Amino acid sequence: MVSSQAVTSAEVKGGHWFVVDGLAMPRAVGGHPGLDFVNTLAGWAEAEPSDYLKTYDHLAVWASVSGLLEADAAAALRRRAASRKAEGDAILKDAKRFRADLRALVLDPADGRALRRVNCVVGRAAARAELVPGPGPAPRWSVGGGLERPLLAVAWAASELLTQEDLSAVGACPGDGCGWVFLDPRGRRRWCSMQWCGNRSKVRAHAERHRA
Repeated sequence: MVSSQAVTSAEVKGGHWFVVDGLAMPRAVGGHPGLDFVNTLAGWAEAEPSDYLKTYDHLAVWASVSGLLEADAAAALRRRAASRKAEGDAILKDAKRFRADLRALVLDPADGRALRRVNCVVGRAAARAELVPGPGPAPRWSVGGGLERPLLAVAWAASELLTQEDLSAVGACPGDGCGWVFLDPRGRRRWCSMQWCGNRSKVRAHAERHRA
């Protein structure tokens, strides 16, 4: 059984990921939850990329640690999904398709096919969106309570990204096995993290110069 408090504590691991409730989660480097959702897959150009969304549980927990879903709501959804595996698996498949379309759209806003597909999911989120009391003095948006809630929460956040951010300022990390995206409004950022991909590239370049 999943505790409603389980997703509130994170065990820090080295590098670009950490563990929440026994599940590996990618670190947030995108500057927006929509971009961080794209970054739940690393190695977009690789034959065998690394996918952090392995199960519905991963999707629900990621939405929680990203601030799109309350911890107790994520725990409740995971309990419900445990007895409705086929539905959870179908939603996870939809989430991965949305992730790929969202990446294509933020890197190429003129991609009409990606826009139509993203808009379809955003439309489902918009149809269910309502203002509810928040934890503070201001209300917050909610997109319903079904198993699709993590995906719709991501889609609602992505609609904000697509309409309020300058997509020409979105960069993609050129690191081997990476491809993570991030906001780069100053145009000075090359890597998702200098500590990870940047340093690996520097070490590789130094070794190649040494061999030469």
